[in-house]
Amino acid sequence: MDEVFDFGLRLKALRRKMNLSQQALAQRLGVGKGSVYRYESNTQTPSLEMAVRMAVLFRASLDYLTGLDDRATIRLDGLSARQEEAVRQVIACFLSP
Repeated sequence: MDEVFDFGLRLKALRRKMNLSQQALAQRLGVGKGSVYRYESNTQTPSLEMAVRMAVLFRASLDYLTGLDDRATIRLDGLSARQEEAVRQVIACFLSP
């Protein structure tokens, strides 16, 4: 990788995108607010189990959280087959030359 990855910045951005305080995120993850602060300031690295919890909560891939992949992920869970196809068609319009 050419760029420096900052797990803490990515975590903070996802937390803010969901309008969660550090305390609210800590409660959802089952940790103390201090742990969230340390994750965001890169002074503590979450365990794999905790990273998976974060990925599920934020509906993000572990690759995204860890900086291996910078692409956005669109989850289609809960959509009907017709709705899913409509989303795919819209995305295809943006990707075609």
